[in-house]
Amino acid sequence: MNSRSRTHSFIDRRSIRYPLARLIASTVLVAIGLALVSDAILLLDNVRADIRRNMTSAANAAGSAASAAVVFRNAKAAREVLRMFEAYPEIEAAALYTNEGVRLASYGNDSLLPADAREIAPATPDIGLLADTTILRVPIEVDDAPAGTVYLHARLESYWHTYLTSIATTFLVGLSAGVLALILAMRFLNRIIQPVRMLAEAANDARLRQDYIPRGIPAADNEIGDLVRNFEALLAEVEAGRKSLQSQHDELERLVADRTAELLAAKEAADEANTAKSRFLAAASHDLRQPIHAMRLFQETLSSTPLNDEQRRITDYLALSTRNLGEILNALLDVSRLDGGVMKPHPEVVPAYALLRDIEAEFAPLALAKGLRFKFYFPNRELMLFTDAKLLYSLLRNLIDNAIKYTHSGGVLVGFRRRRGSALIQVWDTGIGIAPDHLGTIYDEYFQVGNPQRDRTQGLGLGLAIVKRVARLLGGEIGCHSRQGKGSTFEVSVPLADVAEREADDHASKPATGIATSSPFAGMRVVVIEDDVMAALALELSLEAQGMNATTYPSAEQALADARSAQADFYVVDFRLPGLNGKQFLDEMQKRAQQPIKAILLTGETRQAMLDSAPSPGWKVLFKPIESTALLAEIAAQSVSRQNS
Repeated sequence: MNSRSRTHSFIDRRSIRYPLARLIASTVLVAIGLALVSDAILLLDNVRADIRRNMTSAANAAGSAASAAVVFRNAKAAREVLRMFEAYPEIEAAALYTNEGVRLASYGNDSLLPADAREIAPATPDIGLLADTTILRVPIEVDDAPAGTVYLHARLESYWHTYLTSIATTFLVGLSAGVLALILAMRFLNRIIQPVRMLAEAANDARLRQDYIPRGIPAADNEIGDLVRNFEALLAEVEAGRKSLQSQHDELERLVADRTAELLAAKEAADEANTAKSRFLAAASHDLRQPIHAMRLFQETLSSTPLNDEQRRITDYLALSTRNLGEILNALLDVSRLDGGVMKPHPEVVPAYALLRDIEAEFAPLALAKGLRFKFYFPNRELMLFTDAKLLYSLLRNLIDNAIKYTHSGGVLVGFRRRRGSALIQVWDTGIGIAPDHLGTIYDEYFQVGNPQRDRTQGLGLGLAIVKRVARLLGGEIGCHSRQGKGSTFEVSVPLADVAEREADDHASKPATGIATSSPFAGMRVVVIEDDVMAALALELSLEAQGMNATTYPSAEQALADARSAQADFYVVDFRLPGLNGKQFLDEMQKRAQQPIKAILLTGETRQAMLDSAPSPGWKVLFKPIESTALLAEIAAQSVSRQNS
């Protein structure tokens, strides 16, 4: 690299050299500035101290020598004493005053001296920064009695000259050191930047020419050299992969041509088998979703590689098409499974709070992104639903998704109301509303309000068709009230769990000890640590429904501070907590316990994020969302294994 290219790279704001050089120069200048300021402050204090010390010493010496002359009013002797100030070139004027304030003798410029010493009070020199002059008045005492006054008036140019010279010397030394450091740093930067620049040029050349043959860049024995060698190895792998991909592409084209002929021949047979599509799709839903999942992964991997603008545009269209295909296929599979009778409801006791918590986690960010209010309404007393949790959540998910999609201002409200033996669940919105003549057709397949052009970005039009089928599967009907331009309300009734009768049956069947004998968990003491109020309440209700005694804490520190925590039979702890995390809490409880404790860590992290946060958790980990059956199964498994051991 010649000197001209070096100069160009130095002033090029896109070069890494520019910010590094600016950082080094800024650091040097700040260091010089700080050193200069601190040196100036220290020197200023020293100069002021020297001035006070010299003037006070001279005044005291004159006062001691002239004490007799002042007492006896001997002006001649007093003038002789004042001649001592000829040795102090900075003193312009000096005088001796009697105790009555009369000037007895003077030295220097009399115009600078007061006529009467009583006009001024005794004072030490007042020395401002770069002040031209200062004065000092010192009393003369004989046998501890005041006899007169010494008055001095001095110029300070010599002191400030010395002060400024010292500062200038410090600045020049610091500047020289900074320039030397900057020169050395720039020379060191060249050793880093040159191979990086060569890498950038090689990468750009490979991209433009589509030539991935290794370039033979020199590599030193350091981290930059490792980067160069890895880049060369990557080029070799990309070239080999490109050749392999081309071969596979040719083979794929041949296979596509063969399969196209076969598909044309099989079309007639496929039309005849169309009546069995619902059961087939329902049974093969997993196999059909897997290729789309793989397509998404391949597309995301391709997008993360270096691509030109045209390739990037094509991958973006591919991502959009894959996402739309996945949404369409999921909707079609859901309809097919519902029509084919494959989906069967599995009713269980479902806490409404847990359902609301999941809804809030999924849809609150979507509403916030559109600037909409997203609220809930539910009674103070917990509602326990008796329904299939997954199917009900699927139904509500479609309704809330539609509400947010077609609402542009205002908000969405999800309400739970108690209606005798059932819960009325309503989804209100302030969206575009539905015309009265469309209320009978909104549940038909592929019907969409306000989308006559069939814009696929607004969905396929199967959401409400699925809602209607799921509602019937759960034993209810979906209802709708709407005013065009004002908003809509969708509602469905869900049976309530007969909690009161179940509790009465439990009490009637309890033995004298008050513990239900029908539950394997009866009487088990469980500590729950969860900082999310809704999640903690859901866990507490779920565990107590099995006869356990659950105690909840919002943080690990509060649980550790409570002595009852050490008496627990089992611990259910969220991993991500304020302060100590769940693993740290369990490790601390294990240290305090005399025998191994039984515990489960809950986490909403991905598996990789969990491994990054706690590489060796040492405790059983369940990933949210967690079904109560899985939680109870793990508690039972640990209890049985501990008893057998």
